[in-house]
Amino acid sequence: MRFDEVELQPATFDVDSAAPPPSAPASFFRRLAALLIDLSLFAALGLALSPLLPASMSAISIASLAGFLIIIAFYYFAGTRALWGKTIGGAIFDVRARRRGAV
Repeated sequence: MRFDEVELQPATFDVDSAAPPPSAPASFFRRLAALLIDLSLFAALGLALSPLLPASMSAISIASLAGFLIIIAFYYFAGTRALWGKTIGGAIFDVRARRRGAV
């Protein structure tokens, strides 16, 4: 049988078993550690981009790099929490964004 001749069989799924189990809220330490991991990513990005700055380190060039990092950080935090509910640091320490009204 070739790969394009595969016959698919119908399957049924139980709706209750697909729901993720409720998890306990993460501790303050785990949330802080996840934030430190996320902030270290931007520190590394800033260090990686610093050779692109002009040789005369003026306040304008440093402020432009800082502004770029702030904009990237906003899109990183907002985007990853909107798409997956957790950032890279949150994935490492198993910390999810809480829903509004959840305890």
